[in-house]
Amino acid sequence: MEKTDVGTISDEALERLREEIGRESALPQFNTCASRDAIRHYVHGRGDDNPLFCNESYAASSRYGDIIAPNTFLLTCGFPRSRGLPGVHALFTGIDFYFHDPIRVGTHINANSSLHELSERVGKYAGRQIQQTTRTEYTSQQGHPLATLYSHAFRMERKKAGRKGKYTDLTRKIYSDEEIQEIAQAYDQERIHRRGEKKRFWNDVAIGDELPAMVKGPLTVTDNVAFLIGFGTVFVRAHRQWHEFRQRHPGVGVKDKFGVWDVPERVHWDENLAASVGMPGPYDYGPQRIAWIDHAIAEWIGDDGWLRRLTVKLTAPNFVGDTSWICGSVTEKHDGNVIVMELSVNDHRGRETAKATAEVVLP
Repeated sequence: MEKTDVGTISDEALERLREEIGRESALPQFNTCASRDAIRHYVHGRGDDNPLFCNESYAASSRYGDIIAPNTFLLTCGFPRSRGLPGVHALFTGIDFYFHDPIRVGTHINANSSLHELSERVGKYAGRQIQQTTRTEYTSQQGHPLATLYSHAFRMERKKAGRKGKYTDLTRKIYSDEEIQEIAQAYDQERIHRRGEKKRFWNDVAIGDELPAMVKGPLTVTDNVAFLIGFGTVFVRAHRQWHEFRQRHPGVGVKDKFGVWDVPERVHWDENLAASVGMPGPYDYGPQRIAWIDHAIAEWIGDDGWLRRLTVKLTAPNFVGDTSWICGSVTEKHDGNVIVMELSVNDHRGRETAKATAEVVLP
């Protein structure tokens, strides 16, 4: 690889990347087992304390007989990062996730992925961009299929993105005591709305039924850190491990203003690096918003519902200081036990930052 390729979307770098399509490899994994602690850390990191995921005695009386993990927990067991194009910024844009079987506590999980598709476009935000789609198969240690994930990301050159940032006109909101109280009251209502062990039957659901709105925010850097503790990361490594990781992956590090190599992931807490990619401030993780949507669905369908497919398109970042509201409604019913829901995440300004479609099986 030529040194000039680092941080640049060149024809030569793209051709090398295209040669990787279909080549399967094991993913680095933060969690390799759905342990009680790993599940609890993940759900707490998304602001959830559903006893089906956290309480052993409660879960023992469920149809599973023990704790299970929410389906999106699998993202902690191998999250497909954008491969190739070293030093080129990656912006995760969404998923299409098919779930085959519940993730029972104690399940050991393998994750293998391959580059599935590449497409190119020129955008106003950052010039030449590449969309990468990766296919990931999650299986148990015995080879039983758990889920299939198609994940999408845009790649863009950092310097071009920083020059043409589209969100720099957004300002951070200052909240009144009354606004904070309104958010607190919404949090207080969540346990009341949780369906839990009370079955929600397919016959009881009508097209047009709405999910109770769920709030997340105002987003803080601490929220991002709490999510990261449960979700994990391939980049955040300490001392010699970080040094050796950069040696294996040229271009992965980004120097801070003091000349020190650090992770590109710090856009989620570092004002300066966020500004360098055209953002007005640190912003949330894409999988964090997916976890929020999964949380809202789980609260509504109850312990006996099953999320079998989740498609999410991330349409804009949530920035530190933003408050997000998750809303949804039933749009289809079919096959005697399947419903389809459309959901969206909207911030306090009214911006839609994510939209989702969920297919759910109800008793």
